[in-house]
Amino acid sequence: MPLGAYSEFALKNWRFVGFGFVMTGASSFGQTFFVGIFELSVQQAFGLDHTTWGSIYMIGTLASALILP
Repeated sequence: MPLGAYSEFALKNWRFVGFGFVMTGASSFGQTFFVGIFELSVQQAFGLDHTTWGSIYMIGTLASALILP
């Protein structure tokens, strides 16, 4: 589909596109946002480097995805 068709679709359905952007922004206050705020404190408290912390976060994310229906 050419780019013009996407633009036309977005303009015709601007309410849905706007709703999608708002909901995406509103959902940012979830796990990633929370972890980002406290990342440095947790790393310092447990003596973790960025690689170890990233690995723990990845394992937690994958584990939570496995329990989804």
